[in-house]
Amino acid sequence: MEFRRIITGTSLFLALLLVYAVVAPRAEGADKENCLMCHKYRQIGRIDEQGRKRSYYVNENIYANTTHRNVPCRDCHTYINKLPHDPVTEEVNCANECHIKPPFSKENFSHQKTIDIYKKSVHGIKEEDSAEVREAKPYCKYCHLNPVFTRVEEERIAFDQTLSRCLNCHERRGVTQAYKHITHRLRHKTSRSPQEIVQLCAKNCHADLVLMKDLNVSKESLEAVETYNESIHGKAIGLGSQKAADCVSCHATSAIHDIYKKDEPQSTVNKTSLVKTCSQCHENVNERFIQIDVHSAIEPHEKPFLYTVNMGLSAAFYGSVLGLIGLALLETYGRRKDGIEWQIRRGTSWRGVSKRKQKQK
Repeated sequence: MEFRRIITGTSLFLALLLVYAVVAPRAEGADKENCLMCHKYRQIGRIDEQGRKRSYYVNENIYANTTHRNVPCRDCHTYINKLPHDPVTEEVNCANECHIKPPFSKENFSHQKTIDIYKKSVHGIKEEDSAEVREAKPYCKYCHLNPVFTRVEEERIAFDQTLSRCLNCHERRGVTQAYKHITHRLRHKTSRSPQEIVQLCAKNCHADLVLMKDLNVSKESLEAVETYNESIHGKAIGLGSQKAADCVSCHATSAIHDIYKKDEPQSTVNKTSLVKTCSQCHENVNERFIQIDVHSAIEPHEKPFLYTVNMGLSAAFYGSVLGLIGLALLETYGRRKDGIEWQIRRGTSWRGVSKRKQKQK
């Protein structure tokens, strides 16, 4: 009987193991040339000319769950023409055409349209840019890392606001079916939360004052992160809001990468476009509404009235809080002096009989 139970348990374990081996996500679909034969080892890598360790390890299970899981390795690494290959000297070009066709499309997929938009934006590298500026500007992988390309829960998708993004790559005909295919990784305009977007734009870039000064940006741009965090939008995002405007909400359209300087006519924050931009969140937006400065630095010599009002409201707020704390301390001192002890017991924090009541008796 015991032997039969062991056999049954072993058979059940082997059956479950077989099912897992069949249904478990794997990367072989894209790894047609067996690149993981070498790159599956954790220690694979080399020391580069600067003395830094470069890891060439690819986690098969993580890769199999990213949006690039069906893309053959050499669709991106086109410069590899033999295996085993020579040392890699070229960077991946994200504009390469992939050997996969999106739903309802006759052409192979490519990021070329998005890259063309990016190149025209303020972040794109221009011919007149110096070496320092070229080095400082964000490239594709600065914002787009594999964790961003993992699947997003359906309840996080803002369906009404993502359809316009589909039209960046897909034709309108059949877009409903294509939309069902791609919305698993969309939320609002990106799969990042507003808090993550603000952190991404600030970290190592707009919040780096030394870098910003080296790039010779304007005083307003130099203070952009600080003034945003002090604004109603920044405070709401800091408190966890998922609806308040983040950096992308105002500075880009549904194309995401079309961020321009505010003086350029195609910019979403140009004075001629502000009514349309603010109307994404606010109702009854007019010329008077858009005069509100989102990145306003309230300085006494520049905006004395606003500075005075701001200081008055701050004094009223902190005065109220400190006043309540002071009253609580004063009452505590009076009760302790009157002989009442402070104890948390049976739903009350004060125990004992007042000395004044004892004298009255």
